[in-house]
Amino acid sequence: MQSFFASATQVGLGVAGLLALLTLLAWIRNWPWKFSLVGYTAFTLVLTAGCFALSLGPIFRSRIPGAAPYTTVYDQGAERAVIAVSPDITPEHLILTLKQAASDLASSGRFSTGSPVFTLQARTVIHPEPGVSEPLLLGTLQQPLGKRLRTPEEQQQQQQIRLEEEAFARLRKLVQVQAAASPAEGGLEELPLSQS
Repeated sequence: MQSFFASATQVGLGVAGLLALLTLLAWIRNWPWKFSLVGYTAFTLVLTAGCFALSLGPIFRSRIPGAAPYTTVYDQGAERAVIAVSPDITPEHLILTLKQAASDLASSGRFSTGSPVFTLQARTVIHPEPGVSEPLLLGTLQQPLGKRLRTPEEQQQQQQIRLEEEAFARLRKLVQVQAAASPAEGGLEELPLSQS
């Protein structure tokens, strides 16, 4: 899609150049429709600028099969963002979800406050005791800041994913405790998650 808009930009520049020459000739020869040519040239330039802007980035985000729903809970447009996932997520689904969120959130417009790396963390909320809520870090993805990775090969080379095995072990233990106890005695929090 981006290559289409890049090609359209080149064609638009060519047409705008021809119209500009024709407009100049119309003004020199004082043709009666010279003002119309000015409008045609300006409109062509506006269309060309739009095609150029669309060629810079994808219009539609690609979906990664198997990625779980998530909610963005922290993102200031800098080098760090945090997402919340459901506590019943598996490590395999978390990897796919981190990749999906990185694809959705990464952009060339992010600014750095000292780190050249974009860090995306995934967490959930657990209730180890009645009335106690605790955020639990499940995994972290890091990739170069401001760089959109378009192909799976680029993702493999540039993205580093680290899962917190102890956190998943704790989640499994809490699931067992929750299955044995009543829901009022603590356990996992069910988050109303929406795809961001």
